[in-house]
Amino acid sequence: MMKFKKEQIVELSHPLINNKEHFTYVAKPEDISLMRRDYWYLECTATLCAHAGTHVEVPYHHMIDGMDCMAFPVERLIGEAIVINCLGKKAGDPITLQDVKKAEGRIEKGDMIFLYCGFDKYFRTDDWEPYPYITPEALEWMLSYEPKCIGTDASGVEVPGVLNGEPIHVTCFKKGVAIIESMTNLGAIENERTTAFVLALPMQGMDASPVRIVAIRDWDAPKAQNKSEKEKKA
Repeated sequence: MMKFKKEQIVELSHPLINNKEHFTYVAKPEDISLMRRDYWYLECTATLCAHAGTHVEVPYHHMIDGMDCMAFPVERLIGEAIVINCLGKKAGDPITLQDVKKAEGRIEKGDMIFLYCGFDKYFRTDDWEPYPYITPEALEWMLSYEPKCIGTDASGVEVPGVLNGEPIHVTCFKKGVAIIESMTNLGAIENERTTAFVLALPMQGMDASPVRIVAIRDWDAPKAQNKSEKEKKA
């Protein structure tokens, strides 16, 4: 049986706030007559875009015969994860081969790869786009490790100005690699290996799903971080 301390659990997804997202998210009571009881009882209906908030995109997003959220294997949304530090990038800057190769020696075959750009601070603001994008050369290097998915705390990954589709997305999807956009809190696990759970809904006919992403740190990781914070203060 696996047991976790609360200090091991790290939230990597933004909450969804009613009528505040760039993509549609509206929550409302389905039938207010249900509330007219001697006790509180409520059922809500949500109208939302599949790309609202922190979300995962699967092959059906760009491939007519690609796997939708129901068909995408759940085992490809759970696994070991590493964070690559891409801080310092500005909107519209490329994430290059040199940037991602900083993970050489840490990255292992089948890892989830999360790009820490610090752009979660722009989430739900007018500056949410543009974003640092992944170059084809950087993507090729990451894909050589057969990652389960590639994520970013920015609002996208795609090369800007491409007129014939979205090559970063298509290249990932052809290899069965999901893309996660608008993550948060990656700095909390920057120097660690964690186990990540990308909790997507298995929805038929959907190209993406809002997700709750949880990273589980090693037993000793919280202690190590606390020690590091004390050293900084000293």
